[in-house]
This record gives sequence, C-alpha cells and structure tokens, in this order.
Amino acid sequence: MSLEMIEERPSDRRMLVRNAVIYGPTSLVVVGLLLLALNALVGGNAGAVLPVLVLGIVAFAVVYEFVAAMRDLRAEPVATEGEAVRIWKKSKLLIFGRQDYLMLERQVFEVGVLAATELHEGQRVSIRHWPHTMRVITIERIVEPPQRQPRR
Repeated sequence: MSLEMIEERPSDRRMLVRNAVIYGPTSLVVVGLLLLALNALVGGNAGAVLPVLVLGIVAFAVVYEFVAAMRDLRAEPVATEGEAVRIWKKSKLLIFGRQDYLMLERQVFEVGVLAATELHEGQRVSIRHWPHTMRVITIERIVEPPQRQPRR
C-alpha cells in the first residue's frame, strides 16, 4: 500500500488563531444584538420576531465556528481513512463561489478543486485534518499494489 499526495495545505495553528480572532468578537457583537432583539420582543414589540430569528441563526453559526476553532487550538490534527462515499459541488453563498465537498466515513470535508477532480467515489483516501473545524491539511489517495497472479 502506498500513498499518493493529492492536496496539501499548511498545518500551522495560525489559521486557527485567525478564525478565533475573527469569530470571537463577531460572536460577541451578534449575541449582543440578539439579546437586544430578544429584550424588545419580550417587551411587547412583535416586530422583533424577524430580527430574533435571523440573529439567532447567525449567532448559532458564528459561535459554533468560534468554539470549534478554540477547541482545535488545544487539539492535534487527526487522520481519517476510508472510502470516498460522495464528491460534490455546492454554492457557498447563494450563487457566489463554488466549493467542492468530499464525504468520507460520515464526515464532510471541504476540498480543493484539484482534489475533487482527481478523486472518484469508491477510492480509498486518507485525510489529515483538524478534528473540530474539519479543515483539511492533507489528502492522500491510498494506492493498492497490483495483485500478482499465481503461476500455474
């Protein structure tokens, strides 16, 4: 069995620190706005329902990303091996930007365009990634040596 490198990204913690620095203050601001909207809703302002719903969804997403980045700062990268179950493209924000995804062992990873075109469903893959944000560090295809036929 040998490994063929498909994609490699920096594994340093600077990306995790950057995410924590961005999502931490953003979480505080969004949660603060959510609390203001909730206060208005409790105070009898029925028009605050929409801001509470929107800010609640945004707050959940931003706080989730912040907590995942903070947890990864204390963790070490892990490796997941298995068969590529599904590979697909999806728009990130409405119609702007396309992202490629790879499902491996019930986990979904964002992968680069090269990895998405090089890999096929059913191939065995090894992915080294951060455990909580699921950010990919390396993707390697597992290449099995050809089986030799026994002589008769």
